[in-house]
Amino acid sequence: MPLIAAIDLWKGQAVRLRQGDFSSPEVISQNPLEVGEKLLQWGISWWHIVDLEGAKEGKLIQKALLSAMRRSFPDVRMNLAGGLRTREAVEWGAAEGFDYLVIGSAAVEAPTEVQQWLKLYSPQRFILATDLKGSLIAIRGWQTAVALPVKEFFTRWIGEGVQTFLCTEVERDGMMSGPNLALYQELVAEAHPADIIASGGIRHSRDIRALEALGVKAVIVGKALYKDPQAFGEILTSA
Repeated sequence: MPLIAAIDLWKGQAVRLRQGDFSSPEVISQNPLEVGEKLLQWGISWWHIVDLEGAKEGKLIQKALLSAMRRSFPDVRMNLAGGLRTREAVEWGAAEGFDYLVIGSAAVEAPTEVQQWLKLYSPQRFILATDLKGSLIAIRGWQTAVALPVKEFFTRWIGEGVQTFLCTEVERDGMMSGPNLALYQELVAEAHPADIIASGGIRHSRDIRALEALGVKAVIVGKALYKDPQAFGEILTSA
């Protein structure tokens, strides 16, 4: 199962957050391009790039750095996330060559516009973020939760041709406490036949194998990967 490396960008640096808290980012590197080089050395060629400032402000902020990441690693598969809430932002990300555009808030707050984006670029180009605080979907950089049933969200967008949902349990993000396997078992069933990418709390290759057994199609790992890449040795060796 693919391991996707998270690279979260904040004020030009690669950082990690705990539970989406913008007030205390942990700096991974002051040079995100060096992080990219390290990931390639580890054999990881699918990255999840997040403009955290964009997620907070509702628009892409770090375009120069995002562009530099994309152009410096042309052979890497990249997701772009954080601040993709307008057609202009989506068009920019597509033109820059990001393989997947990750939409969260707009899919809840502006579904008619998102439908237009799907028609413009095809649903296969998009991953819809379905991030959870308890039983609620978290939007606007995880700062707001809305009472929208997850099953209803999945059903609507599968009907529009979406094939992949990224599901993060916010309370576990950056905590290295292990994924909520019961939750992901439920999400996989509710999203069928679409795919689930899991994120949040993943500590080592055993967590990844447990998620794979539930039918999860890929995982995004950040903090644990940078702290102890050897914990994912089995996965990296088979990549």
